[in-house]
Amino acid sequence: MLMATDTEPGTPEADLTYPERSWSGFFKEHFGPSMLWALISIGGSHIVLAPTLGGFFGLFAVWIFVFIYLVKYGGWELGIRYNYGVGGNPIEAYTDLPGPKNWALWLTALIFTVFYTGITASVAASTTALAMVVSPLSFIQTYAVLVGVAAVLVLVSRYSLLEKVLLVFTVSLGVLLVIGVLVGPPSTDVIAETTFNVPDLTGALFVGLFAAAAGFAPTGFSTSILIGSWSMAKEGGTSELRERGLDPEDERYHDYIRQWIRTGRRDFNIGYGFSLILAIAMIVLASNVLYPEPPTDENLAVALGNILTESFGPWSFWAMLLGAFAALYSTVITLLDGASRATSDILPMALEGRTVDTELVRRTVIAGMALGSVVPLILIGELPVTLIVWIAAILAMVEVFFYPANWYVVEKNLPEAFRPSTTWKVYYVVAIALVFLFGVMGALETFNVIGV
Repeated sequence: MLMATDTEPGTPEADLTYPERSWSGFFKEHFGPSMLWALISIGGSHIVLAPTLGGFFGLFAVWIFVFIYLVKYGGWELGIRYNYGVGGNPIEAYTDLPGPKNWALWLTALIFTVFYTGITASVAASTTALAMVVSPLSFIQTYAVLVGVAAVLVLVSRYSLLEKVLLVFTVSLGVLLVIGVLVGPPSTDVIAETTFNVPDLTGALFVGLFAAAAGFAPTGFSTSILIGSWSMAKEGGTSELRERGLDPEDERYHDYIRQWIRTGRRDFNIGYGFSLILAIAMIVLASNVLYPEPPTDENLAVALGNILTESFGPWSFWAMLLGAFAALYSTVITLLDGASRATSDILPMALEGRTVDTELVRRTVIAGMALGSVVPLILIGELPVTLIVWIAAILAMVEVFFYPANWYVVEKNLPEAFRPSTTWKVYYVVAIALVFLFGVMGALETFNVIGV
């Protein structure tokens, strides 16, 4: 770590731990939370929705994803700004949101339990569809084995090695996808036909799929709480001021705060950019191989396996399936772990200090999510693509509030010097209005006003 060098020795600001500024120091000391976040994001949105939109709309789907990423970026940027500018997780300040007492905490806990159960079901169903290529069991039996194993691993907290292996496969898949685009780019006919071919923006097909992409890509806003926990686990930033009882409004500490915010944003930008590049690569490959025949519930595994065959040949079928399985299964594990830990952190705050056995809460949530995830399968059926679209549309609707909530707690708690500039505020206003529109589109899909 770098130490302050332009202050008088022995003063509080001179002894603060500053972040490493060099890239080598950054990767050694600070890099990591964004890749944990990316492990969640590279799941249903990339493996199922991206090729589905590419199969329907060709390369125009790239503009859809870029637009969604640009609009949604601020929801997490505000969380990172709070993480390092205040030295805590934004969920801590949700008690200050206007309205009934602790309503935001209870709503967040509801999302992390009930709605994350639905997300787990949708991603696990797609994971199962890929596993069925080699599984001798029925779909529901294979699903039960995969979710059950994931739940047990998270319950006993002995999945770190598996998570690392899955991360390696996921990153390898990303590299393979990017190389695949370079080796086998779309034909000139596909490029000319689809790149700027705007579909019917008011049609049921576009609204439903756009709402799903807006809900799942790159992931839900609630993960700003999860990345907050992972960021604070790094034990850097303004939390050091809080521990020492130093006033963050004091200008002597502003350079220190500024450097930590930049470090947190640098880390998140890497994960965010990595996630977007993979989504674009998947769309491009899907446009080349699948357009105009997108994956369906019945042929998801075969369609995904063939995405790289034109670039690398038949051997890549199994490489693609293995990488896609790893990406989806790692998301299942991370969802179970992240949601259970977040809920166990939130309940003591919502109950205002009353004694809570957080470990019991964590274990109960894991078991409840694993068992409850069967319900969407019963309601929708063994339809992995349909389930992803349906759950993602719901997510676009229910997670809207995290964006303005994160902005509110930033404005209320950060030193004035680190609150958003006028330019950022204009961006937030426009982005939040669009996110509410995404939610309306999700509601139209969810309540069968339209149908894909």
